[in-house]
Amino acid sequence: MSPFKKLTRVAAVTAAAVFALGTPAHAADEAGKLTARLVITGGGSDCRIFTTGKVGMTNAQAQYLVDNGATARVEVWADDPIYDNRVYKGPKATLIPVSDKNGGGLLIVSDLHLSCVSYLDEDDKPPFDYGDEIYTKIIFEAPGYSRMTKSSNVIHRNFGFGEP
Repeated sequence: MSPFKKLTRVAAVTAAAVFALGTPAHAADEAGKLTARLVITGGGSDCRIFTTGKVGMTNAQAQYLVDNGATARVEVWADDPIYDNRVYKGPKATLIPVSDKNGGGLLIVSDLHLSCVSYLDEDDKPPFDYGDEIYTKIIFEAPGYSRMTKSSNVIHRNFGFGEP
């Protein structure tokens, strides 16, 4: 098995575990509905921004979409009271057809590594530096589907140096 396939399978297993722990079971059961979940680990110069999503459908439908050009990408956004701003536009995410106890679907996995300080320290000027609020947005496009977007949960944390 190629190293890429091994990496994809490891990412899929990890994503399935994170997704199962962090998303209500009924959310992914609805056909055609997109869900999203974000986990951020690390600090300083290396943050792992791990996003999983799922579009509810059968495994056969999911495989058809993968074979016929479905794409998804993940953007990293800063959540602010006045307006939100995109801080990073990620490359294409991995799409994996799955069958599970919830009926299956199309699993979307994005595993980004970015500098916390450079990308996630979004409130870096006084008097607004009370911590940072980061979320991701999945953009999914596939034959026969309208373009779908879904925002993940928001992570509240201080990502810069010397913050209160």
